[in-house]
Amino acid sequence: MERGLKIAVMGAMGKIGQPLSLLLKQSPWFDEIAVHDTANPKGLALELNHVDTKSVVTSHEGEKGHATALKNADIVLIVAGQPTEVTREHRAEESFTTNFHLVMDISKSIATTCPQAATVVVSSPVNSTLPIACEVFKKVNRYVDPCKMFGLMTLNVIRANTHLAEVLQMDPEMMDVPVIGGNSPTTAVPVLSQSKPCAHMTTEEVIKITRAIQGAGDEVIRAENGKSSAILSIAYATARFAISLAKALNGVEGIKECAMVMSNVVADVSYFASPLQLGLSGIEKNLGVPDLTSYECCLLETALPFLKTDIEQGERFIGEAIKVRAV
Repeated sequence: MERGLKIAVMGAMGKIGQPLSLLLKQSPWFDEIAVHDTANPKGLALELNHVDTKSVVTSHEGEKGHATALKNADIVLIVAGQPTEVTREHRAEESFTTNFHLVMDISKSIATTCPQAATVVVSSPVNSTLPIACEVFKKVNRYVDPCKMFGLMTLNVIRANTHLAEVLQMDPEMMDVPVIGGNSPTTAVPVLSQSKPCAHMTTEEVIKITRAIQGAGDEVIRAENGKSSAILSIAYATARFAISLAKALNGVEGIKECAMVMSNVVADVSYFASPLQLGLSGIEKNLGVPDLTSYECCLLETALPFLKTDIEQGERFIGEAIKVRAV
């Protein structure tokens, strides 16, 4: 029998948080959706409670609201901050610093209030913010459960599914393309050779699709004249992963999703995105790096130095922040 879960949306009043909360309200897997933000989300909660589904939306504001939003949470989604995608042409360092501080503070509250919860880091850039969250857990609890800390990769997966389905003239909902590496154009490696159903393509077609997947965020930014990033697709991807996680925590078998996690599947890389089998304890099994073509191997080799740099950026931020607070 399924158990209704409590899910907390940290950053619910943001551009991603509001549509994400609506999508979660439509899901039967949650009994309570706790919406939290520094701005009062009371109106958002009130409006969402008018949606005629079983879950109840509760509102929580500010630093004092952390404890009530997170108490007894089964899943926590960190979507606070600016949804700025990391691209070669578009690096908003100021936004990143803001996001880093928000993720750090929220992670501290999670580690204090509900360390048993499955935590999904969505705030950009995930390659750096996931390590920040994990390092905070280590500082607060001296332990972080590697089976319950996730960096969102589903946006890359749904883009890969959509682009490949368009080329093959198939239903996107029938596609499943694993994406490994990290969550940025320079680190995300779509493994088209392992798509399901199997796709037979020329090398030229594979290169073209791969570039389209990796450049999808840039395309959205250009279409928005640089004023915005992918908002609705991130919200959809986050809701999709959260629902998959909820099903797995309820004992539904066969749930597989790609996510960035603490990992040793690739030597000298402490965080890596790969296909995962989800279960009652979060990650039931890390399925590791799929078989790769020579082209995909080259993509991964190119991605790893960028991924390591991003991870180090997050770890360095925590180290410096702790030094400042100590002073």
